[in-house]
Amino acid sequence: MSTLSRNAQCVLKILEAGSLLTTSMILELARRAEYAAICKGCAGGDTFVIAANQLVERGLITRKLGKGGYHWQIVRG
Repeated sequence: MSTLSRNAQCVLKILEAGSLLTTSMILELARRAEYAAICKGCAGGDTFVIAANQLVERGLITRKLGKGGYHWQIVRG
């Protein structure tokens, strides 16, 4: 995980605590105090997309278009 950007680490940490989350849910969670130490820049749309796409490219998370926008989830097993 150390080769991931700080923003990608933030997204991954949030997804580890949840299951299937929408983009807006992740951005809302990133603003919470419990993620303040790691989530510095991913609380914005553009930086989130870059970070999330990095994780998709590495096969760590999946992205599916659904009702309410994209839905993100950790790849398990």
